[in-house]
Amino acid sequence: MKPIKEYNKTAVARTGVVRAGVLALSIGMITFAGIASAADGPNTCASRDKVVRALSDVYAENPVSLGLTEEGAVIEVMASSEGSFTIVITHPNGLTCPIAAGTAWQSITAKIMGDGV
Repeated sequence: MKPIKEYNKTAVARTGVVRAGVLALSIGMITFAGIASAADGPNTCASRDKVVRALSDVYAENPVSLGLTEEGAVIEVMASSEGSFTIVITHPNGLTCPIAAGTAWQSITAKIMGDGV
């Protein structure tokens, strides 16, 4: 994977637009409701299974981390070994929507903070 400084900012900006279109075609549906997509265009929302399958098939991205919001939605980061990533939200009703996408994803080792550290 390239160091972050080697990525072209214009290419990174276009990634969201292209990704939204490719993901829309992969999933087969576009909705205009909900959270804005990474490209500030129409959302590409579907069942979690369809979104995860499309991200895996098209971008070789798989879940690498997740968290639960106070509202009961699940936020997940999907990333590839090449550094592409997509952040998705799965609402309590089961609808999953991409909310951000890009390149240069890097995993870091978390340091546990607390007494004695």
